[in-house]
Amino acid sequence: MTFSVESDLREPVATWLRDEGFDVRMEVPILSRRADLVGSRGTTVAAIEMKMHRWVEALRQATAYQLGADRVWVAMPLAAASRAYRQRWTFKAQGVGLLAVDDRGHVRGPILAAPSPRLLPFVREKLLETLRIHESPFVVPGGFPALDVDGMAPVGSRRTFAGFPASGFRPAFPSGSMLSAVSPGEKSDSNED
Repeated sequence: MTFSVESDLREPVATWLRDEGFDVRMEVPILSRRADLVGSRGTTVAAIEMKMHRWVEALRQATAYQLGADRVWVAMPLAAASRAYRQRWTFKAQGVGLLAVDDRGHVRGPILAAPSPRLLPFVREKLLETLRIHESPFVVPGGFPALDVDGMAPVGSRRTFAGFPASGFRPAFPSGSMLSAVSPGEKSDSNED
């Protein structure tokens, strides 16, 4: 499996998140940003920013997602994640985890995501409410919601979140047998610092 564009990372990362029991959506708005993947499980929200190379930009975006998500990760191809890992103290200081996706599509977590230090419970509740309200009953073969002509929302639905238009909340990819080396609900081990 070769990763040439960011969207190539979606399937293995979404599968990893889904295997951990999360309902996964793509391109979900969190205030003025748009997370690549958001998982919800009960009242827990996990957000993931995917990048091919630019870990500094990904870390900045992921830090912003902490306002509405309990745990946040940056996901990158293994080689790029290895370079980002050299700055692990920066990730740990922000409480952002790092996921590395290898050429076989296996997801590994060299840096665990800490509980969000910036979480605003009312933002998380609004995000969860938005995810619950806007689940589409219009599903086409393959498990994807039917989209309207602009490809941004399920048919018959126009959504906003905190005043911002929301993109399509599409279910991610079906579960597969991907390696899950770290769990989104895992507590950070104090001996790893």
